[in-house]
Amino acid sequence: MIHDREILSFRQSYYEILGSLFRREPSGELLQQLASGIKERTRAARNLHPLLGAGWEEIDRFLENTPAESLAEAVADEYTRLFIGPHGVEIKPYESFYLTGRLLDRPLAEVRTFLKSAGIEKLEEYPEPEDFLAFEMEVMRWLIEKQARATDPQEQTRFFRLQSDFLKEHVLVWGPACGRDIERAGCANFYRSAAKIVQGFLALELSFLRDWGLDKVSSLEEARQRHGAVPAWKGPTFDMPGDTPAADSSEKKE
Repeated sequence: MIHDREILSFRQSYYEILGSLFRREPSGELLQQLASGIKERTRAARNLHPLLGAGWEEIDRFLENTPAESLAEAVADEYTRLFIGPHGVEIKPYESFYLTGRLLDRPLAEVRTFLKSAGIEKLEEYPEPEDFLAFEMEVMRWLIEKQARATDPQEQTRFFRLQSDFLKEHVLVWGPACGRDIERAGCANFYRSAAKIVQGFLALELSFLRDWGLDKVSSLEEARQRHGAVPAWKGPTFDMPGDTPAADSSEKKE
């Protein structure tokens, strides 16, 4: 199962979608692509995880009920209020913030150390730090793509191990909690549905890791204690983690 082509394609496609949705305000073209075949995708998702199915069903309903001429503007406005401001943001989707209560902190340095070991370099034009939710999704997409393209079994295993390490040490530690916080955000509508997809898909990733016999993932609170989170900071959720445009945030060093 670790090298199953169908599973690799499924996982890669979801990381592409999530990276595209959270990287910046989705374009009208991307939203139209989501609408294409969405009912079939929703039926398939229901069989995999309840939150995955619910998220796609709600996105389908949102796309159907929002006038086409105002769709992109409505989603862009929501993205801005959730993640950008200008009058404060509801969600800060950065690993450093979730683990320490501060931006650009030690978790970012650890992500950068991992990326260097994996041969991944952030493109200069990418404005966000490497511990940004969308960037971490795109790192996973890249690692899966490299595994799928590798012809040498040792290279395939190497890129799979890099995926499992990045999931265990980063994405699965804080990503589900970030998804829950986005789902609960007062101004979330389209992104409430997208957040359910994040949670459902990452729950599948966690189940894959367990099926493949890999080590358990640290809880968010364990990671916060390890990083010395600000004691007075209540932070977001403390719970335990249980064809789209190609991502362009990372590239292989030659």
